[in-house]
Amino acid sequence: MATHFAILPEGVIQTLTLQLQSNGYQYLSLPHPRTGHFALFLPTDTGILEVQAVSPANARSWFLEQEVVEDGKLLVMTPNRPCFLTHSSFWKPLKCVLHTLPALLGFISPPQSTVFRTTDDTFEQICQNIKSIARLADLKCTQDGLRRICETKELSPDMAVYRYSKERAIQYLKRKADRMARSKDLDQSKTIIRNLARDGLMEDGKETLLEQGRIKAACELVGQYLSPAVKAALLSSYDLSALDKHLRANAEAEIPLKVATNTTKGKAAAAKGDDAKKRKAPAKGANTTGMAKTLFEFLHTKRRK
Repeated sequence: MATHFAILPEGVIQTLTLQLQSNGYQYLSLPHPRTGHFALFLPTDTGILEVQAVSPANARSWFLEQEVVEDGKLLVMTPNRPCFLTHSSFWKPLKCVLHTLPALLGFISPPQSTVFRTTDDTFEQICQNIKSIARLADLKCTQDGLRRICETKELSPDMAVYRYSKERAIQYLKRKADRMARSKDLDQSKTIIRNLARDGLMEDGKETLLEQGRIKAACELVGQYLSPAVKAALLSSYDLSALDKHLRANAEAEIPLKVATNTTKGKAAAAKGDDAKKRKAPAKGANTTGMAKTLFEFLHTKRRK
């Protein structure tokens, strides 16, 4: 079995260790909820982890006790809510599968690839993707996620049916965004705080605008795992008109300032160029005829002496 180094949450290390010891592990190839392109996920007994590989630009290796691990890349495993994956995996399964088919099917444009595959390899990959989606459906955490974004009917103690509800999904996403906007974790992001200050939302008397700015920042973070359409629906569910008006006013105020700055720089450069020309140009009324010849004769005479 290949050895890899990985970073993952401390809370799932013990669970994942027991799982690997009992029945091993199997990565799932699932469409990423934001891009639709297939990515790797690792199911656990408590949830699902998104797996990303960080590969060094140059060849690297790891030292593990007295052994050397030749593969120097680092795996980063991040917890992911199955309800995000169900937006793309459950309600558009045909599109997800067709992403791996050649362009001759004509339904959608598949991702650009430089790898040539045989027919068997192509359809084997499709079957693996279908199995991954079926495996995702069997996870308990996925079924719990479906109940958050779907209308549910219990047909029997062992059977339930689901119908996707956009309203329930948006309400669920709003609860996550609201909780994140109030969280102290948001204040630990230097990028977000810098952007809020740049937009003038950290000043006194702009508490309402700051609250809307934090909500928008939270929606942007949640939107990293949403399709563009769902992300737009989440943003439109909030009344951010005051914030939008403030940001437009800031943008319009910056345009004349940039024009004025460029004009000032242009005038300064032109004035500097005129001064240089004046210094190089001879004085008006001066007789320059034979100046070069006279200088040559002076130097030649001085050398003879």
